[in-house]
Amino acid sequence: MAAYYIKRPCFVIIHTMENALFTAKKHMDFEVIMDLAVINARNDLPHIGNDERCKLIVLSKGIVSLMVNGNRKDLKAPSALYLSDRDKVTFSKDRKFQAFMIFFKPSVVNDAFTYERLYAGEFEDTEGTTLFQDYLLIRNFVFDDTFSPKAASFTPETLADMLDIIDKLGRELKLSMDGYWPCRSRSYFIELLYKLKYCYANNSTTGESNAAFISRVHEFIFSHISEKITLERLTSKFNVNRNALNRIFRAETGLTCIDYINDQRMSLARLWLSDTGIPVSEIARRLGFEDPNYFSKAFRKATGRSPTQYRKDSSDE
Repeated sequence: MAAYYIKRPCFVIIHTMENALFTAKKHMDFEVIMDLAVINARNDLPHIGNDERCKLIVLSKGIVSLMVNGNRKDLKAPSALYLSDRDKVTFSKDRKFQAFMIFFKPSVVNDAFTYERLYAGEFEDTEGTTLFQDYLLIRNFVFDDTFSPKAASFTPETLADMLDIIDKLGRELKLSMDGYWPCRSRSYFIELLYKLKYCYANNSTTGESNAAFISRVHEFIFSHISEKITLERLTSKFNVNRNALNRIFRAETGLTCIDYINDQRMSLARLWLSDTGIPVSEIARRLGFEDPNYFSKAFRKATGRSPTQYRKDSSDE
């Protein structure tokens, strides 16, 4: 899955994030190359013009003014910008800001996602498949339309969660030397993209729609996805009673709030199972299940298959 193994009886070669836009490490007798790298940027956006990789910019502090394909975009932290290999970008260097830049090729998410196939619109009609779930994660980078906006803003709480994921991703890419580092790195990247997909561009609370309210709740849920989330915790956080909370969720999603949380956990589990090889026990823990067996039962109830069978079936597709 977007990691390439080259047998070489030689010393380890690690391309660091400072001087390369990919990561390469040797594990046992194989060199593993992964088209994924993280750069910590301050008042600069190095390699912004790279025409081989997509770029995810997560702005953590300040403001940055850019021209993207001739259109001005002013980003204020906390926010994110999605750029493809084809986007032409310049930025004003008189602004003070801090950001993380993640460089990648779409094939990191799914081997099928070559630039040629993506720009041909080949995956637009795959709705209902596991492939379409993956496609939604990277569509924002390739297209710029009402369905896939190029930018998103989010709450400071969500930013803290995203920075934690980016830190874990960076540590896997830089420091981890076990055989799971490519899968684990990919899992953190997929988690980041999945959470960004649900960010709402307007975080105001005055006169917001039900959809906007749910987007805010969703951000909170995913900032604490590895923890126990109860109705009491949500009603206290958002100053709403449980009946109103469930009524809003049923109207917008057809599910109660707790069912919605479980549904989102299972959705992320499906992505990790189909796109990475990280252990089921790790997936369970990262989704807030203390007991892997209980997670397996919940997953089977949601999908009709065990996590192991789902992973096998996905690899056979």
